[in-house]
Amino acid sequence: MSQAASKARALEVLRQRFGHTDFQEGQWEPISAALRGNDALIVMPTGSGKSLIYQLPALLLPGLTIVVSPLIALMKDQQDKLASVGVSALAMHSHLSESEAREMGRRVVDDEDGQILYLTPERFKDRDFFERLLSRSVSLFVVDEAHCVSQWGHDFRPDYLTLGSVVKRLGRPPILALTATATSEVRDDIARQLDMHSPQVTITGFARPNLRFDVLRTVNNAEKDQSFKRMLRESEGVGVAYVATVREAERLYEQFRHDFAIGLYHGKMNGPERKATQDRFMADEFKAMIATNAFGLGIDKPDLRFVVHYHFPGSVESYYQEAGRAGRDGVAATCSVLYRVEDSRVQSYFLGGKYPDVEEAAKVAIVLEQYQLGEKVLLDELAERAGVPRRKARIVLVLLKRHGVVREYRGGSWERLAGKLTQVNLSADLTDYEQRRMQDRAKLRAMIAYCQTARCRTRYILEYFGEAVADEWVCGNCDACDAMERWSNRQRPTEAVAI
Repeated sequence: MSQAASKARALEVLRQRFGHTDFQEGQWEPISAALRGNDALIVMPTGSGKSLIYQLPALLLPGLTIVVSPLIALMKDQQDKLASVGVSALAMHSHLSESEAREMGRRVVDDEDGQILYLTPERFKDRDFFERLLSRSVSLFVVDEAHCVSQWGHDFRPDYLTLGSVVKRLGRPPILALTATATSEVRDDIARQLDMHSPQVTITGFARPNLRFDVLRTVNNAEKDQSFKRMLRESEGVGVAYVATVREAERLYEQFRHDFAIGLYHGKMNGPERKATQDRFMADEFKAMIATNAFGLGIDKPDLRFVVHYHFPGSVESYYQEAGRAGRDGVAATCSVLYRVEDSRVQSYFLGGKYPDVEEAAKVAIVLEQYQLGEKVLLDELAERAGVPRRKARIVLVLLKRHGVVREYRGGSWERLAGKLTQVNLSADLTDYEQRRMQDRAKLRAMIAYCQTARCRTRYILEYFGEAVADEWVCGNCDACDAMERWSNRQRPTEAVAI
């Protein structure tokens, strides 16, 4: 099929199934690449139509489209949207019962309805399911939130490291990698980790003209609380307030819930509580959601009018992704940071707990050696016995898995396959993590610089992501631009008035 005929057919499906008359900026080029069997890497702002880039080819290509997504909430949201336009999609995730998972696996293999299959990366550990999946012809492999692949990304996830080998086992279909936040370094690492072949790179720009960026400096928590209360009182519409810790989220909720209709959301709440709170938020029953960063990726509420960061996050990437959930409907929205320089200690604490060092890796290996070959051990039990935080213990196990000396099973259990694990040389891997530690500290410094800059804040963000900006360009829609405008007005000479 010629390029013109291919686009004509794609436009027909776009109109019939999705109700759009034409493609938005940046959509057709990667769609065309996928239809030609080529790889594509897409960086587009939140709310700019990234999902359509794989959903439309999925309807045009003959086989199965696999979409790897980091969150079950994201899958459900996309399933619901597709169902609303008459497109069936399947999803395999941990919230399914055993019988539901078996039935879903049967539907995947038997080619019942569903040209799109959503999976978390952990699902590929299910050997029986993966073997059955190999019987299907896969036409497209999609990695959503692709910054999770990169060791330099702000939300790196070890399970994403396996995706390059997964793609090869599936017959090496074309790869689409999509993200809203990726520097050039992260983009290069995504392509390398997934072994992409000369991908079509589409970057539509990071500017969101409808978003206003403000930073309000505060000297102590009492002043910060008063500023936050004023924002809740004066802001129009519904918003989200991001807080760094569960303790602080609960404190703010208790402090302000009698004055405002607010919700609370964090990872330590049980599933039904989180769902009930999220449903009320989506139904506009709250003025704001007080939340940790556990609240976010699966939330598709286009009319958020404000996002407040009570504590600044650890990177500009994280900030722009979270702030960018405001104003997805294109209407004006405000993104504010309540800035105290002392809050950097919170993020520094988080950074210190992210990656294992040599001593911690050795502790995990020593404990694992105490189990018999073939004996399974749960990650939580192993981490507790080793005295190593769960996240760090999991990273060590993933590294050992890459060396072929341990095996992972569904449900979080691991099996030792070799004798002396302490003899496995992880020095190169751990050196990579030391580099990541340094990179994370640099990212934190960049976030602090954003809060402290007197220059246009939108310009700062664009330049951070490597976007070319004209020398004199400013957004005119941030507190720094307002301050520059006031200073400029004061510098203008007063005109003499004729009498």
